[in-house]
Amino acid sequence: MRLRRALLTLASALTLALSVSTSAYAEAAGNFSYYKDDGGVLTQGKLDDPSLNECVDVVDGEADQDYVYGVQNSTDAYADVYERLGCAGTETTLAPLSGRQPDTLHVRSVRFRPVPAE
Repeated sequence: MRLRRALLTLASALTLALSVSTSAYAEAAGNFSYYKDDGGVLTQGKLDDPSLNECVDVVDGEADQDYVYGVQNSTDAYADVYERLGCAGTETTLAPLSGRQPDTLHVRSVRFRPVPAE
């Protein structure tokens, strides 16, 4: 009887531990910064603690001149940047905590994904 009670207690504790919300892991810690030309005015933008596995368009329009550049991934996640809206087109992967990228890398959307556990 004691063994059964001990196993039940252990199973309950394990269930509770595994059911704790993982929302803290649904975001990349840090920020993703970039520059864009707003009608001849250089502005800096950034995404703070961006959501994982969600596509984010960093420009409003679809014209060829609408893009951001000088991107820097200062998050703890991989940043897959795309040349088109909706995370389409050519993909370039930026490692976590990577430096500023060349201005020739034109970005319209980005998706963050977690670093695999070792």
